[in-house]
Formats: sequence, C-alpha cells, structure tokens
Amino acid sequence: MQNYRNYTQDIEDESTIMTCKDADKLIPLFLDDDLDNRELSDFLDHIDSCPECKEELTIQFLVKVGMIRLEDGNTFNLSSELDSMLKEARKRLRYRRSLVFASFVLQVAVAVLAVLALVLAIVL
Repeated sequence: MQNYRNYTQDIEDESTIMTCKDADKLIPLFLDDDLDNRELSDFLDHIDSCPECKEELTIQFLVKVGMIRLEDGNTFNLSSELDSMLKEARKRLRYRRSLVFASFVLQVAVAVLAVLALVLAIVL
C-alpha cells in the first residue's frame, strides 16, 4: 500500500500549477472530454480558483452548446448544464483514479503470483 501512495504522490508531484494561458488552451479539449487525468485535474483546480478562466469556460460553453440548443429550439439552462458538466468531470476523474489504483493492485498481485509460482517450481 505504501508503494501505491508513493506512485500516486509521484504523479501528483509531476503536476504543475496551471496558468490562465494553459487553461484557455484546454477549454476546447475539456468541452470535448479529451483531457487525460493530469490535465483534467489541473484544469479543474484552476477553474475552481480562477474566476476569469471560469468566465471564459462559460463563454466557450455558451458558444458551443448554446448555439446547438438554439438551432434545435430546445430550452436550456447553460449555467446549470455547465455546473453539471464540471461535476461529471470530477466524478470521471475520481473513477479514473480508482482504475489507476486497481491497476496498481493487479500489478502487485501478478508479481506476487509470479514469485510464488517460481518458488513452487523450485521447491517441487
């Protein structure tokens, strides 16, 4: 378990503080759900702490999603939809992190089984 903590800490240590310029470049990728775990985590942290970038995200979301809704003639609440999208992104990030943990556990299990098989082969 300690190795997993070191592994995840190494991943977190590699993340950097995102600038507004970086966040602005990632907005279209976020809206298309095309960010990896580290990018998504850094992006969400930045959006939570930077009102200017949150506003830019809202504008780009309005342009992308709002225009489609207008063309379809549907009613919509963009603020609520964006909040929902951010909430879902955080949920996906937690799920992805749990998959990383499960992958680590499985790798350890395979290594233990390989050692056990080797020991049994030597003993028998």
